[in-house]
Amino acid sequence: MAFTEADKSMLEGYIKAARPFADMFSVKDKVALVTGGSSGLGFDITLRLLQGGANVVIASNSHIEEEAAMPLFEEQGYKDHVKFCFTDVRNEEDVKNLVEFTVNTYGSLDIFVNSAAIWNYAKVYDLPKEDLQLIFETNVYGAFYGVKHVSKYMKEHDVHGKIVLISSNSPIMPYPVFGGYPHYASSKAAVMGLVTEAAKELKRYGIMINSIAPGGMVTPGAAGNLASELITEEQQDEFYDELMVWQVDGQLPVDQVGIMAYTFCTSVADGITGETVIVDGGASHNIVKYQVAIDAYPEED
Repeated sequence: MAFTEADKSMLEGYIKAARPFADMFSVKDKVALVTGGSSGLGFDITLRLLQGGANVVIASNSHIEEEAAMPLFEEQGYKDHVKFCFTDVRNEEDVKNLVEFTVNTYGSLDIFVNSAAIWNYAKVYDLPKEDLQLIFETNVYGAFYGVKHVSKYMKEHDVHGKIVLISSNSPIMPYPVFGGYPHYASSKAAVMGLVTEAAKELKRYGIMINSIAPGGMVTPGAAGNLASELITEEQQDEFYDELMVWQVDGQLPVDQVGIMAYTFCTSVADGITGETVIVDGGASHNIVKYQVAIDAYPEED
C-alpha cells in the first residue's frame, strides 16, 4: 500500500502536537490541594508537587502534624509555596471552606489529591458500629465532599483540572490473610466507585479524575495501625496472632506511590479518567518474592 502525502501530513501533525517532555511532567504555577498532606503518603505527594513547581495547600485535622510537616517544607525552600489549613474532612462545611481558602490564598485550584484516610483492625462479627461510622465518614464522605466542592469550583471557573483519590488494593486483595479490614476495604471500594461515576459527569468539563490503589507502605499511620480499641483485649490478641501470617514481600516505598499520584496530576494523564491504578509491586496478582511456609498458618480445629 502506498504511503501518501496525506499520511506524511498526519505524521507531521504528530510532531507539531508533541509538547516537550519537561512541560508534560511539570505542574509549574498550578495550585494544588492535598488532604492528609501533612503526613505519610500525602506528605510525599505534596513534596513532589512542590518540586514540580506547584503552590500547595495541605489540609489535616492535626496541629501536631502541621507543626512537624511545615518546618520540613520550609527547610526545603518552599515557605511561600505551601500553606496549611486545619480541616476535618468529615465536615462538609470544613471542606467547602478549605476550597475557598485555597482559592483565596493562591488564586485558583487546578489539582486536588485526597489522601486523608484512617483505618484500624477488627473482624466483621466484632466490628463496633462507631468504627464503621468513623472510617466511612473519613474515607468516603471526606473524599465525596472534596470531589463535590473542588469539581464545582473547577466547573464554574472553566478549570480543566486533575483530581486524584487515594484508594487501596485491599478491595481487590483483602488482607490480612484472615481478615480484619472489612470496614476499611469497603470504604476504599467506595472510593473506586466514586471515581468511575464522577468521571462520567466531569469529563465534559475537562476535569479528569482517577485513583491510586497502593499496597502496604511504611508510613506513620501504618506504623501506628492497631486493632480497634473498642473490641475486647482477647479479640485484639487473637487478631494480632493471625496478623503475623502474611505474604512476605517487604513494604512498598512511599515515593513509588507518590510518583504515580503526581503523574496523574500532570499533562501525562490528559487522556486518562475514571481509572484506578494499582501500585503494589504486583502483590494483588500474587507476584511476590517468596511466601511464608505453610506451617506458619494456624492449625485447623
